[in-house]
Amino acid sequence: MCTNYALVKTSGAVRLAERLSVAPDDFIYSRNFKPGSTISVVTGAEGGHVARPAIWWLYLRQTDQGLKPHRDYFSVNTRYDKLPKKPEYRHRRCIVPATAFVESQDGKHPHLLEPADGSAIAFGGLYKKWTEQVTGEIVYSASIITLPGIKALEGIHRKSVPMWLPEDAYEAWLSPDVTDTAELDYLLDPALRSDLKATPIERAGTKNPIGDAFFICA
Repeated sequence: MCTNYALVKTSGAVRLAERLSVAPDDFIYSRNFKPGSTISVVTGAEGGHVARPAIWWLYLRQTDQGLKPHRDYFSVNTRYDKLPKKPEYRHRRCIVPATAFVESQDGKHPHLLEPADGSAIAFGGLYKKWTEQVTGEIVYSASIITLPGIKALEGIHRKSVPMWLPEDAYEAWLSPDVTDTAELDYLLDPALRSDLKATPIERAGTKNPIGDAFFICA
């Protein structure tokens, strides 16, 4: 997965928030989330779900300026084959809401991918909880899980695809009571949950279209 996505306050994003039983206004919205950005994640909590701000970089380090992304560990994504060794996979799973994401082939020819039906995306992710040593503030960090590439996207990004959760998996994915990850193994099969609208763009940061959009069937 490339390292840029968007969450815009659309009707699809509002529906996803409502489905997750969180307030749409608790989400952080941006067209340009990149590594190190403060993003929104939804986590399981006692009595329900919570939308939290998190740094998009799983491993942090303490600096004089506070907790910052640990540059020795590029951790915006977590590969599916690394999950068995991650305690977060058993205990700290999250959903990263999005309305579009960017993929490119070997860093070239980026495309903006968004559900053709206007829905929002629930990426499967992991999160960590940190304590800032100077202020005592609790800080969250997160990564998006990536799965093997799929044929539908091989012309845009052949190497991997982000984990896109089906709606009927939200509760189990977020439940702190589900610690036997064998129950979640079926989610490691890569899939699109909606047809996608793909638009060639100039670059990930600006997302200016440079060609005609086309559709990719799920």
